[in-house]
Amino acid sequence: MSSFAQLNRVSNFFVGSYKTVLQGRTTWYNQVQVCNYTKKSAEAKLGLEKPKRPLTPYFKFMTQMRPALLAKNPGITSREAISWTSKHWQELDIETKNQMAKEYEKDIEDYKKIKTMYESSLTEQQKEDIKRLKGEMAAAKEKRKLRAEYKELGRPKKPMSSYFLYIQSRKDNFNAKDIKAYQIQAKSDWMKLTSTEKAKFEKQAQELMIKYKKDLEAWELKMLSMGRDDLVRPKPPREKKPKAVVKNE
Repeated sequence: MSSFAQLNRVSNFFVGSYKTVLQGRTTWYNQVQVCNYTKKSAEAKLGLEKPKRPLTPYFKFMTQMRPALLAKNPGITSREAISWTSKHWQELDIETKNQMAKEYEKDIEDYKKIKTMYESSLTEQQKEDIKRLKGEMAAAKEKRKLRAEYKELGRPKKPMSSYFLYIQSRKDNFNAKDIKAYQIQAKSDWMKLTSTEKAKFEKQAQELMIKYKKDLEAWELKMLSMGRDDLVRPKPPREKKPKAVVKNE
């Protein structure tokens, strides 16, 4: 039996053992951090099954060994798992690596054929939808990146409006399962407040907004001094005043 076949056999054995452990030891399973979130591609969001590029030999090895590693070391961290896999990959014999490389080349050839067939099957509308959705996803990613950078650099947060200050002041507890009904009731109660009652929240909101603008200006000056003018709001162009026309008498 070749080294590659032995590797697959060992991997399959451990995968079976790993599933048994998961089914029989729920306490152990709960200790492992599992992420149920899967990032969807534009095609997946549109209900299209785009062919997946095959894993490289190293990542295929990592995938095969991961169940065995988790079964033996349930508390292992991601960094430790990567270090363990990298070490054992380096120790893997050349024969096995070469065999995996050949398998990868064949998988790539098959993938290219299937991808060509998939792309030719798309309608013009589907292509437009994919292009549009990819643009929206890229823009959303940039916004998330910018928000994370703002947070890291301590950009002041915009204060709440008078209405949300009122919501914050309410002492009643809302049911998270029926938040829509709570919002409707809170909005109705807000509309019933007298002008004097609302003025208290409006004044508070105004004071917070004045402080926010001062803090934001100071923060932007700091960013300019750091050479991060890309994070500073563009100033609106000044309106040119029309020149006074001198009449000749």
